Amino acid sequence: MITNTKKIRGWKRKVKQIEEWKQRYIKLDMDYITSYQRDYVKLWIDPFYRLDRRNPPGWYARLLLAAMMEVYYSWDDQMKQLQEPYYLKIWLYAPHFINSQIVVACRDQLHFYDHTFEKATDKAKLSHHYAMVPGINDFQWETCIDTAYESLLDLQRDVEMNLRQPSDILHIQHKAYHAESVISAGQADTLYWIKDGIVWVGALEVES
Repeated sequence: MITNTKKIRGWKRKVKQIEEWKQRYIKLDMDYITSYQRDYVKLWIDPFYRLDRRNPPGWYARLLLAAMMEVYYSWDDQMKQLQEPYYLKIWLYAPHFINSQIVVACRDQLHFYDHTFEKATDKAKLSHHYAMVPGINDFQWETCIDTAYESLLDLQRDVEMNLRQPSDILHIQHKAYHAESVISAGQADTLYWIKDGIVWVGALEVES
C-alpha cells in the first residue's frame, strides 16, 4: 500500500467510475452462485486498486462505501429469494480501505469465511469518517484483525541476501501477536501473525 500523496487528476471522471462499478456488480450472478456457492467483489477502481494499491481520499472512500452498501442491499434481496441460510458481509478495512470488499457464500460454502479473521479484543468502533454515510447504522459491525504473516525461513533468507537486518527479525518477533509452528516445503518453520490493521465486518440482521 502506497501513500496517497501523488496528485490525481479528473475527479469528476473518478466519481463516475463509482457509479459504473456499482452498476457492473449490483446484480449477483445467481447462476454462478448456484454452481460455486460463493462470490465476492472488490473495489476494482483505477488508479487506487493496482499492484501498488493506494487509498482514496476520505470523501471518495465514503462514496465508495455508499455504493458498496447499495450492492450489498441488492445481493441481500437476491439471496433472500433462495429461502436458505447465507453469509453476506462487507469487509471494511482500515487503514487499507481499498482492500474492502463484499463477500457472499451459501450451501456447502456457507461457513467458508467463518475463520477468515481473528476477532479483536479491543473493540474499536467504526471510524467516525463513515458516520455520515446514509444507512451505515443499519449494519452491525464486528471488529476483527487484518493480519499479515511473516515466515521465519523467509526472514532468515532475506538476512542472508542482505535484504533485511537480524534486528528486523527480532522486531517482527516482538510485534507478532501469535506465532505458529508449521511445515513449509518439508522444513520446520514459524509463522508470525502481525496486526496490519482492522477489518470491520458488517452485515444487516438476517430476518428469521
